[in-house]
Amino acid sequence: MREHFFESLKISLPLIIAQMAQLGLGLTDTLMVGWYGTQELAALTLGHACIFFVYITITGFSLGIIAKVSEAFGRENLQLVRLNVRMGVWLVLAFSILGILILANTGSILTFFKQEAHLIDVVEDYIQIITWMLPTILMTYVFKAFLISVGKERIVLVISVIGLIINFLLNYLFIFGNFGMPELGLRGAAIASLGSSVSMLGATITYSCFSDIQRYKIFSNFFEFDKKIFSSLFKVGWPICLTIMAESGMFSTAPLFMGWLGEAQLAAHGVVMIIFAFFFMIPLGISQAGTVRVAKTLGERKLNDIGNIAFSIYGLGLGWACVNTAIIMIFREDIVNLFIDQTNVNADLVLLYAKSYLLVCCLFHIADSGQILFAAILRGFSETKIPFVMSLFSYWAIGVPTAYYLSQHTQALGLGVYLGIGTGLLFASILLFYRYLTVKRTTIINFAS
Repeated sequence: MREHFFESLKISLPLIIAQMAQLGLGLTDTLMVGWYGTQELAALTLGHACIFFVYITITGFSLGIIAKVSEAFGRENLQLVRLNVRMGVWLVLAFSILGILILANTGSILTFFKQEAHLIDVVEDYIQIITWMLPTILMTYVFKAFLISVGKERIVLVISVIGLIINFLLNYLFIFGNFGMPELGLRGAAIASLGSSVSMLGATITYSCFSDIQRYKIFSNFFEFDKKIFSSLFKVGWPICLTIMAESGMFSTAPLFMGWLGEAQLAAHGVVMIIFAFFFMIPLGISQAGTVRVAKTLGERKLNDIGNIAFSIYGLGLGWACVNTAIIMIFREDIVNLFIDQTNVNADLVLLYAKSYLLVCCLFHIADSGQILFAAILRGFSETKIPFVMSLFSYWAIGVPTAYYLSQHTQALGLGVYLGIGTGLLFASILLFYRYLTVKRTTIINFAS
């Protein structure tokens, strides 16, 4: 068992840091826009929620690619690795067009949900630029999935850090107008995000073409369509996309509920979510390692190791979630102060709300970690449809209605949003755990027969 923990940790560490660097793109946006002004921070919270909902949903296909490529890698089938990556790029490009069309109607969507008119105008300026990040960031996710699957986690880390550095520099130049650049405020943050995504895509393609993994010939016959592989990736990927849509949709309702309560609550929510998203990168990175290890082990037909691998992944993820919770509870005021300029209008109120929200968020962080870990382990089995149904029920039959009722019809107000979401995540964690036990038992029986 010890060797499985060490192997899981070895694979997880670069993925954790890479995820933190990826999340750091949004973190630096929030930090710098928060220093720029509270109105811009509120607008960024709404705008980020809109584009995040679209692009994180489509990245479900890249998670499916991790499972399929890892299994092909375990079989040492280079052609199957290449075909899965190629068709994965085709798949995300097709859906990025759909995403661009949805984001073109952001203003109408926010108006329908009765957000403040002056915020909508600012958000639309932001969305007009950052929309074009979709194709590049989605293709980057596919190539990162390929690199993770073939054991190049450290390269994914390096590329993510490069993107973070470029994003920071462009934010510094264009949000505040430093070194003679125009002061663009929130539009500057959009330009920075677009620039960093293009740089990361270029880095992944360059490495794939000129490093030792060029033997996979990823771009060989790139425009040749393989219907069977495309269909296989779509079948595995669409439930993951819908699961992510259900979860991110649940989280995207939170800023809507907060927006109905007030601008200060909305700004505080933006700060709290980026803080927890950062800490969530640890169990998320571990979960990706879980998908890779389970799928690769299935490809190698080493079924007796599956249970130990799953236990090592869940133990690592849950342990880190507990450590995260302790850090947040002890240092919450210092952490929140990083994001808020005390000279801005309503800064004291935003700080007060953010500190109280952080305490309640600690309650659902562990449940959130549990559900993502077991969902990822199940993806290693290419098991995605039933987990989607379980997650959809937990998020939208339990989480969202509870969050709405507590925030809009009780004295809990903003705290009620987090209590409701936490309840939904807890239900998902329990259901996915029982599904994992069933799938593991069935898989072992099927392989033995």
